[in-house]
Amino acid sequence: MTGHPGTRLKVSLALLLAPTVHAMAAAPVPAVAEAQLRALNHQVINALAHPDRDSMDRVTANDFLLIDTSGNWLGRRRHLARLHTPKLRGDVYCDEVEVRLFGPVALVHGVLESRGEGGIPGRVRYTDVYHWNGSRWLLANAQHTPLRDGVARRIHEGKAPAHAPWQGEDPVGDDLEVLRKLNENYVRAYREADVAWYDAHLAPDFVVVNNDGSYHDRARALAEFAEPYFATYMHSFPVGKVRIRRFGDIALIHAENAYERKDRRRGVNRYTDIWRKQADGRWLCIAAHITTHKAPV
Repeated sequence: MTGHPGTRLKVSLALLLAPTVHAMAAAPVPAVAEAQLRALNHQVINALAHPDRDSMDRVTANDFLLIDTSGNWLGRRRHLARLHTPKLRGDVYCDEVEVRLFGPVALVHGVLESRGEGGIPGRVRYTDVYHWNGSRWLLANAQHTPLRDGVARRIHEGKAPAHAPWQGEDPVGDDLEVLRKLNENYVRAYREADVAWYDAHLAPDFVVVNNDGSYHDRARALAEFAEPYFATYMHSFPVGKVRIRRFGDIALIHAENAYERKDRRRGVNRYTDIWRKQADGRWLCIAAHITTHKAPV
């Protein structure tokens, strides 16, 4: 989807506002839900481009969390307070918008681009998470990562490497403890280039936003996980500041990696991994988004 954020907004507002008149317990049917979410996406982009605190106040959940382009964690109050100051000027539009529906939770991936001057980088990859509260969609989470020069907007597709099947066992028990252990295993698998673990735990529609803003499909991600990046370049790669937020069968895991490279440079990445509980009780990761908080120095 291309064009200025205001494009088609008036057409979509009727679909956006209808559920607030006749509250529904279940999320709307997919076609209606997608129309509502695309309208909301325009509304949020407009509110960022031309700071509109009232508009963002209406659309954000009370527990809203933003990971901004600098990797800062901002709660709802701090995010709304920043909307007093203009951030973007000139033409602003969103592109490569993808809506993914998971019952009462939806993911919206896209690229925000500004052609004017302002405090936000010219191109930003974003992942927004919306939750249906029984009558309307509310923005529960957002993460922004600047697209580096030369990084394409479109998804990077790849070919998954051949490997032996994973032979381990998943954690069992309380969902929160299972998710904490899965988060630890995700990082361990990165350190060990354990592509078999990833193949067993990434959903078929998994996508990842890397800290350069590139957007990769599951096969491309598996090919990269198979590379011994940690063994080649890293001295340490811990995980800390873990926070888990649950929205029914969807869980968001926020954390940071305050790593040290073999050349002794240190940096910090912050990430959100999004997991979905399957019908058989297993959790699979449906998306990951990484933002640099402190570049390695």
